[in-house]
Amino acid sequence: MGTKKKIFVSLVFLILNFEIAADEVHKSEYFSYWSKELKKFNYSLPDELKDRFFISNFDNAEIKTERISIIINKVSFPNETINYGIFIRSNAISNLASNVYRAFYFQNEKLSLVTSTALYIDGLKRYDFGGIIVRVGLTYEYDDHGHLTISCLDKTTKKTFYEIVAKQYCDQSIELNDENSVVRVRSYQSNCNYGCLRYFPYLEPGDYFTVKNQVNLRKEPTSKSEVLKSLVKDTKIKIIEDTFKHEYFQGQDAAKWKKYTVKNKKGLKFQVFII
Repeated sequence: MGTKKKIFVSLVFLILNFEIAADEVHKSEYFSYWSKELKKFNYSLPDELKDRFFISNFDNAEIKTERISIIINKVSFPNETINYGIFIRSNAISNLASNVYRAFYFQNEKLSLVTSTALYIDGLKRYDFGGIIVRVGLTYEYDDHGHLTISCLDKTTKKTFYEIVAKQYCDQSIELNDENSVVRVRSYQSNCNYGCLRYFPYLEPGDYFTVKNQVNLRKEPTSKSEVLKSLVKDTKIKIIEDTFKHEYFQGQDAAKWKKYTVKNKKGLKFQVFII
């Protein structure tokens, strides 16, 4: 009787193990999951990057051209389950700091965090903390159920390495449910010293919405060019090309010009530029 119980328990254990293993995603499949997630943000991962990731035994990979850089790296943060990061930047802006990236962080195949990176500047001038890269600016966090929290991360001076690389929340965070309705707003004691900025390295062709009023469409990719039309907030537009040309405006980072197709009153299509 005891032997039968042992066999039964062993069979149950094997079945449970099989069910757990069946839910796991192998590292060789991560890339396809990541590609689907980045597509939601209108970014694509080239096949060459996938090949290099496989060759590295799922450790890291990099693609660098004259215009863009895309990097896959293993990462880790104290008290976080994130273990991979995909980092994207534009190489067209010559004076852009080398540590500035649009960052997508994953726990295995699942998207956990979307933010930007920047160099940590230690206010106490401790050389031991030089070269640390931190997460900053407007941030999207996803829990295990895919629920979104929108927040802002800061990079203030902290005492220890672990405090520096941890997520430094500032101002407010907004938690949304499945219907994108606000569930909770949380306020933090610290203000955002560096503002809640977003870094967009480039825009791939696709549909976008304007986020402010009086977005000017111009004949040429320069602010000195003729304004052909102004768009209001939440206008849907189709970007056909990122020119990788940029222009500086007072109080702002480098703004990038995108090519956009519109129709005139006769239905004829022509190309204009939007910043």
